[in-house]
Amino acid sequence: MTTVPKWLGDTMEVVYQRFMYEMVITDVEYLDEKLKRVRFEGDFRKIKFSPGNVIKVRINDTEYRHYTLSAFDAKAGFCEIVFYLHGLGPGSLWAEGLKMGDKAKLLGPGGRLHYSENRENHFLFGDETSLGWMKCMEEEAERRGEFFFGFAELDESHQDWAGKLGSSVKIVDKSSDFPAQPVIDIVKEWEEDFWTTAGDTVFYLTGRTKSIQAFRKFLLSKGISSKKIKTEPYWAEGKSGL
Repeated sequence: MTTVPKWLGDTMEVVYQRFMYEMVITDVEYLDEKLKRVRFEGDFRKIKFSPGNVIKVRINDTEYRHYTLSAFDAKAGFCEIVFYLHGLGPGSLWAEGLKMGDKAKLLGPGGRLHYSENRENHFLFGDETSLGWMKCMEEEAERRGEFFFGFAELDESHQDWAGKLGSSVKIVDKSSDFPAQPVIDIVKEWEEDFWTTAGDTVFYLTGRTKSIQAFRKFLLSKGISSKKIKTEPYWAEGKSGL
């Protein structure tokens, strides 16, 4: 639910008050003209967070948007979001206007996507909207001493963005007409041994809905169990927000 009447939004803030957390912006950094990292501070000591979780933020009187966190530290009292300023909807316009001292309310975190414990390998897939999430997942894997690898399908002018965030995921071209096909073309050439020994690999698919659907279909065709494929669509053509 991304759009609600103002009265319902106000009611939700009262009903879910104990699940909402006040945040204030303490740092803003433009990593690129359209890539913005924002730090929020607040009292997050009661929050249980797993990398991959989404939060919900009320961006105006009638609209909410979901965002994944690129960093979270309950003890230090801060979290970070990396925004892709694509300028195509209310969420992007809200993020573009954020500045030091602004306040917001966090609801969550939650969602169906989270870092899977007790797995040796973690495969990440996404696009510009996924880069902050990817960085958070990578850091968690490194902290645990587990193996990760992944791909980000990016527009040509954005292909240095992962590096600017310190992410080591591989960059592939984005195809508007054939979602996820460039990365499918790469992984389908992998040795058959990989697919027969992928039991300890979790596949996390995020970003564009059509790309997620196409890549999930490919993974299933290679014998990967649906239980090992975790998805979180961040955007879809024709929709202003998810």
